[in-house]
Amino acid sequence: MERKYIKLNDNYSHLSLGNIINTIKEVSKNKSSAIQSEVFCTLFELDYINESTVNNYCIGSRGIGNDYKQKYIILKKRYENNKEVFINIFCNLLTIINGTIFDIEKINEINKNNSLKEICNRLYNISKNDFYVPKDAISNFRKLLNDENYYELMIEFLFFAILEKKQPLYEDERYKNVIETILQNTDISIIDLQNFLLLELNEGINFSHSLRKLALQGNPYANYHLAVMEYRGEFSGKPRYDKAYEYFLEAAKNNHPSSYWMLGNMIINNIIGNSKDKDYKKAIEYFLKAKSLGNIAAINSLGICYQKGLGVNKNTSKALELFREAASKNYVYALNNLGAYYEDKDKEKAYKYFLKSANLYESYACNKMGEYYRLEGNKKEALKYYEKALEASLKEKCIWAYYNIAKYYYLEGDVDTHTVKDIEKAIKYFEKANNLIESLKELLFIYYKENNLEKVYYYKNLIEKHPQYNKEIKEEIENVLKDIKEIEEISIP
Repeated sequence: MERKYIKLNDNYSHLSLGNIINTIKEVSKNKSSAIQSEVFCTLFELDYINESTVNNYCIGSRGIGNDYKQKYIILKKRYENNKEVFINIFCNLLTIINGTIFDIEKINEINKNNSLKEICNRLYNISKNDFYVPKDAISNFRKLLNDENYYELMIEFLFFAILEKKQPLYEDERYKNVIETILQNTDISIIDLQNFLLLELNEGINFSHSLRKLALQGNPYANYHLAVMEYRGEFSGKPRYDKAYEYFLEAAKNNHPSSYWMLGNMIINNIIGNSKDKDYKKAIEYFLKAKSLGNIAAINSLGICYQKGLGVNKNTSKALELFREAASKNYVYALNNLGAYYEDKDKEKAYKYFLKSANLYESYACNKMGEYYRLEGNKKEALKYYEKALEASLKEKCIWAYYNIAKYYYLEGDVDTHTVKDIEKAIKYFEKANNLIESLKELLFIYYKENNLEKVYYYKNLIEKHPQYNKEIKEEIENVLKDIKEIEEISIP
């Protein structure tokens, strides 16, 4: 059966020669001169090339010919010694793009061209979608883009597309290539993954037994899965952290990234170890290893360690640098950490970070945005974010959203959001947030107004046992209950 190749210029998932030429054509003011063969000849300094040959190179059905690759190998060597070797190519390219003759001798003049800027921005976005572009290359692209060095950035795009981008790519190789790329920094094999998936997809009632059997054979996925199950208490009804730690250690032997991160977390959160500096230093080692294997959560965890001085010297600047690194990869908890840091220093920055996290559906950030909007007087937008906060899983849900909806909407009703006063719903939401002393107080006040003394006693008792109970809260409750004393004597300690 004939192998099906992937068209490298058919979408924006490949930083390919075809997509570079397509982008140049799209941005060009004079579409008639920016035909595929003309752009190709300009890039390779040719007088003529057959249109069908260029088409085969651009769609990715043929590997770019060695003669053309050799031209760029030579150009790359010359470029390392003299950055200006591409100026003539760029002048000819800009002539095609803008429809006027360019005769520029300085790189900084080329960098001022808005068409080149637009092309580079588009190609950078394509590069982020290309699984085959290494992370360090994308980081380099981003730096050149931020520096507005479009000349060098365009050259780097060309070097990658012509010299490094593999083509043709075939459908039957794609998934294998993707998996191998993910696993390349680990000692995990595709067979390990295959055996685990076969077990998970096909095994029935004896899954946990078979999982242990696979784990004993050293399968890192099975060991990690067992570790998580023990961590959550799925075997005995309560967490067995010692066993979870052992399983994570076994998975980490094969450089399983998340296992290293969990090992560090268990130490930092004082689940394993003695909360001593030597333990925290071990956690730092685990986080650094997880980070080197591509685990984004570990970057954020390292930031927390620098922020609190756990296993390292306290260093707020380093912590913020790590939070920003994780946040740049849309890690919501790093965005929250940045928001929390700037909340009492720069409200605008804090708002920006919480908003980005909220728009990624992180529950705590959604509730934060609800608070921002409510305090601004926009209760309609606030309710939208409070409700968004409650769409999270039970484990990740911010219970403050229950409290806020109950207190500011159902308790009294709200005209802006057309919310009808509903005490029963308010009670239901306050009860869902009964870990908060604020919710317990509201429940006590509701039942006080209803003259339900049994419930008043009940919530008064819970409030007095709450860790946040203090003199001010005691006085507040005494003031509310003084009228009840006239009806029935209540002992207030």
